[in-house]
Amino acid sequence: MKQVLLFATLAFLLLLGCEKKDDNNPVTPPSSSNVFTSGNIKVSPVYFSFAAKDSVPSTQNWDMKLTTLYSPEDSLRQFPFPGIVINSKAGVLGTYVNQKFDLVNPSAISGLKKDILDTLAMDSTRNIKTSPVYYSFDLRDTTSADGNWDIKWTVNTFMEPIVVLNKNKGVTAKVLDNTDFATLSAALVTGLETDVNDTTLVIGNKCFSYNPTTHRLSPVANRVFVIRTINGARVKFRTLSYYNTAGSSGYPKIEFVAPERYSIGTAVLSYNGATHKLNPYTDRTFVIKTYDGKFAKFEMLSYYNEAGASGYMKFKYEVQ
Repeated sequence: MKQVLLFATLAFLLLLGCEKKDDNNPVTPPSSSNVFTSGNIKVSPVYFSFAAKDSVPSTQNWDMKLTTLYSPEDSLRQFPFPGIVINSKAGVLGTYVNQKFDLVNPSAISGLKKDILDTLAMDSTRNIKTSPVYYSFDLRDTTSADGNWDIKWTVNTFMEPIVVLNKNKGVTAKVLDNTDFATLSAALVTGLETDVNDTTLVIGNKCFSYNPTTHRLSPVANRVFVIRTINGARVKFRTLSYYNTAGSSGYPKIEFVAPERYSIGTAVLSYNGATHKLNPYTDRTFVIKTYDGKFAKFEMLSYYNEAGASGYMKFKYEVQ
């Protein structure tokens, strides 16, 4: 009997020791992260769905388009740059935070936004012959003289409508003749300049031509203007009219492709000028609210395949 009690006591103590050891060294649950590697996005865009956990055709429900955009840096702007466009039409939202992937709770992250990729038409709300109108392409609205405006609509001493650039904030522009507005890529236009002073203007009075017979101003056919805004975005615009619906002059109306607003865009990778390589940012996590209302997070791992060829986005992700 004593031997039985001794073995029982030893077994009980051993069990307690094991439980104590488990409390001090809890078993780490297996990671729920998945890893996705795209095809070559430099050849064609890749559409990714968090629900499918894979790429899908563009005609199906997708959350992110992995593609090439243009770098936000002027020195690299002429080169395609890897980026991500989210499916705004399906209600997808996105953003990124400079935090470790494992520490990010995607449903707790605020500031998720849609990508904005649209063409707008603007009609001046005030007569520029009465007072100057300051316009911000980034805001897509008029602003005050001391605000972040890109162009000022006003008239010169001959009562001609003129455009003045905000040269103090680095706004530059270029006038392009014999150019198709629809097909022009503003991001590829080089040689933009700023106004020298109040009389030597890049755009100035080039927006309209005067007809001495009708005494009316009309847009110059196939003339396109490219603007680099105070935030570095490229905008193309053309004039449509100088008259409001009542026929009164002084109301310039333009059509422009507004700056594309990406919630993620080209923020996925960093360019190393020494190695000429693109590398993931350290501790940068991207957050997506998917088309079906779930929250996901992902972290870039690489832009190169095993052979070292570029164009292959690799990232790990989790869906709540």
